[in-house]
Order: sequence, then structure tokens, then C-alpha cells
Amino acid sequence: MAMPDIPMYVFTGFLESGKTKFIQETLEDERFNTGERTLLLVFEEGEEEYDVSTYPHKEVYEQVLDYEDLSPELLTGLQKKYRAERVVVELNGMHLAADFYLKTPDHWKIAQEVMFADATTFLSYNANMRNLVYDKLKSAELTVFNRYDDSIDKMELHKLVRAASRRSDIAYEYADGTVKYD
Repeated sequence: MAMPDIPMYVFTGFLESGKTKFIQETLEDERFNTGERTLLLVFEEGEEEYDVSTYPHKEVYEQVLDYEDLSPELLTGLQKKYRAERVVVELNGMHLAADFYLKTPDHWKIAQEVMFADATTFLSYNANMRNLVYDKLKSAELTVFNRYDDSIDKMELHKLVRAASRRSDIAYEYADGTVKYD
């Protein structure tokens, strides 16, 4: 019997790019967290931690995983264990998103992919790890440049995103929390 499709929300980016904070805020939002059983897969541990006590619904099951152990069987087992209705993924920026997708069960379908970048360090990442940067940009529906300020060349960031993807929306988040879209 075929398994029902499971929506997967994937958040990519490098260490300290704001993924955990964004996911935490998303899971605190009653418009997103309406009680669905959610499997939260974490592939890196940074400064921020998840706090399920702040969620309007507590049916969120966090699993910190080692990327080398990843397989469709492991993920299907976790989905069954928690009876997950959807999956939220915080993907380590040092792993290729394309490889991750090859290791997910066929019935897990990408609902959304968002790439986070620290605007103050992104050009350096691009200069030194272009293949990892491109991997995340090419399939992201939204690219968020946080820690942005007007001294940073917005056009340079824009060109890098557009070279990888014509469809990604681009958001620039300032330190005060305001967001401007490209």
C-alpha cells in the first residue's frame, strides 16, 4: 500500500544564518502550527535551540540526525514512529541539498524550500564555497539575506541569486526586523 504524501518544508543555509530562529518563530505561529504532527529534523546544532514550550500546539517531534546515517528507511521509520503529517528540515549548509533529497522517501514532497544567508558573510561564502552556495540557491523559493544594511551591495546579492534561480523571491532583513523584498 502506498504511503500518503508528506509535505516537507526545508530550510537551508550556513551556520548562524538564522534558520533555527526562523523555524522556531514559524512553529510558534498559529497560522502554521495548527496541530499537525510535525517531525522536525535538525542536521546541525548552532547557538539557538528549539523550545517546544512556546508552540501553540506541542505535536512537534525534534530529531537531531547525523547526515551520514541518513536513508529513506530511517526517515520513514521516524515518520511512522511519530505519526508525522509533515516534516520540517533544518539542513546543514555544508551538505548538498540535492544529496539530501536523494535520501528522502519518495512520498515526501517538497512543499517549500527557503535559503537563509547572513548578508555580511555571503559574498565570502560564495567566493570560497561556490558549489555549496549554488546548490542552495538553485532550488530555493525564497532567499533571505538577514543582517542586511544599506552599506551592503544589494545588486551583488541579487545577481548571485538570479544566476542560480530566476524564480526565487529575495528578502533583505535589517537588524531592526524590517524586511524589504527585491
